[in-house]
Amino acid sequence: MPERTYYVPAAGLRVVDPANGEPLPPEGREVAGGNEIYWLRRMREGDVAEGKAASADVIGRFGSKGKKE
Repeated sequence: MPERTYYVPAAGLRVVDPANGEPLPPEGREVAGGNEIYWLRRMREGDVAEGKAASADVIGRFGSKGKKE
């Protein structure tokens, strides 16, 4: 099974996932392997960075919009 990696777009950029044609959300998303060359190029250009998904604890305290509830 291909490895999955979490990518976050650089602030203000719209970066499309070539696997599904959808833009990454500003908070980032886990993407399936298979397009490593594309993602390495995006990282080299500074369009995306590897990241980690927010933990359930953080989402629970701050909600999906990042505002403390």
